Amino acid sequence: MGNQVGLLSDDDDSSDNSDINNYINFTVNAMELEMRNTCYHTNQLPKIRGEPNLQKFQGSDMYKEIRALSGFASKPLNDRWNLLHALQQRENGLAAPGTASFSQNQQRYISNLYIPNKKSLRLMSLDSKVFVTKFDKSGDRLLIACQDGFVRIYDGAKGTYHLLNRIRARDVEWSIIDADFSPNGQNFAYSTWSRSFFIMPVNGTEDDCQWIDVHGLPNLRLAIFSLRYSPTGDTIIGGSNNSMVIVTDIQTRATQILRTHRMPGTDVNSVSYLHDKNPNVIIAGCDDGLIKVFDLRTSFRSRELSRAVVSLVGHYDGITYIDSRNDGYYVLSNSKDQSIKLWDLRQPSNTRNCSRTRQERLDLSMWDYRWNRVPQSFYDPRKAMDGDSSIMTYRGHRVTKTLLRAKFSPLEQTGQRFIYTGCSTGRIIIYDVLTGRIKEAIEGHRNVVRDLDWHPVRSEIVSGSWDSHVHLNNFNRNNANRSEKRQQSSDQDKRPLRRSRRLANRGTPD
Repeated sequence: MGNQVGLLSDDDDSSDNSDINNYINFTVNAMELEMRNTCYHTNQLPKIRGEPNLQKFQGSDMYKEIRALSGFASKPLNDRWNLLHALQQRENGLAAPGTASFSQNQQRYISNLYIPNKKSLRLMSLDSKVFVTKFDKSGDRLLIACQDGFVRIYDGAKGTYHLLNRIRARDVEWSIIDADFSPNGQNFAYSTWSRSFFIMPVNGTEDDCQWIDVHGLPNLRLAIFSLRYSPTGDTIIGGSNNSMVIVTDIQTRATQILRTHRMPGTDVNSVSYLHDKNPNVIIAGCDDGLIKVFDLRTSFRSRELSRAVVSLVGHYDGITYIDSRNDGYYVLSNSKDQSIKLWDLRQPSNTRNCSRTRQERLDLSMWDYRWNRVPQSFYDPRKAMDGDSSIMTYRGHRVTKTLLRAKFSPLEQTGQRFIYTGCSTGRIIIYDVLTGRIKEAIEGHRNVVRDLDWHPVRSEIVSGSWDSHVHLNNFNRNNANRSEKRQQSSDQDKRPLRRSRRLANRGTPD
């Protein structure tokens, strides 16, 4: 979770552990005071030089699949939708042969014209920073967890979002850091700055809480930054400090440790399962920028270093979040180097040929994402690390202060056409996966948006921020018109001009 620099060596993934010792010795009050006194960032989005490089991504299966799923299989991306033509095609039976309606891909195409673009409502104002905002798989329940030590469950089935349950969490030294629903939606698990996983029924009380302690570790402060239920619901994995992924069996309460690095100096900031039908393959995003994929059936053979089946290199700084496309191949990673990257696990990195220059290491060691300004070199899209095997990079949001989340938009609703993420400027940033550009930048929060979730069925995003507010964001026609005008103006500005812009705007012939 802290700022750490990891260097790849020829024989292992070891990294300097001096930062972690300083990091653990921070007291909570001192950390909060330091952040308040020194953290300053302009509220403007960073300026990115150059256009997104689509060359590698356009040759991937994912690009072709998303084009088809979102209704662009046989039309250009800039094709304008004609309502009358679409209705005529449907009435003539040409929209979806064999049915009297639009095909699923055409429905997604229409739905993607009305994605969230504006804050519509403040759902709740709490007393502390909001850390977790998460729907269950069906979207019937919304979980909100914040620094006041309470987990709140809201009704998300009909969009009313009235409070169903409010539960006090245990052992909250600083905040509830992460939470996840069980696959059946009946329980949830959460983590704090403690050596335990906590499990509770959605409709339960504080007295119903069960906890699983992590044993067999040195007497160091333990924090679980990320956790996930397994697809089968009988296991929970957690990413922790000291280069550990903790795997716990809910029934037996036994815990096992996966070592991501030989030396215990790198945090594991995010964990995820690769596919909701495979409980054996997990992904770990580390604070030195490495992404490692482990097979739980074989990875516990070594007590010093658990060998990864795939390693991915390309980020210059730590990973803040991992999200799987849930197809067994593609994942995205959000990073402190101010980028989101897409990865194809069938294209692993050759870690032995990867290197970082002395100047790059110096730049990283001189900044801490919790309160320092972002190095300008991170915003240069032409710069790639040696051995970077990612297939696409998205830039335009800011990642500072905390472990911001970035996620794929829902498959059934949008065809995963978008990637959405929180931003340290207080905005919600939605990227168009196919073009690499920012589709929407939703304003409304006054502080960092740490977590947010897109409803599985409805076109709305619920966002939680460190300004202590939770917002509902959906589509607004007026905002859509303004965005379209700005895009048209931007496209006109990019046209080559042979004479001055003033004459061009007048329409004067050359």
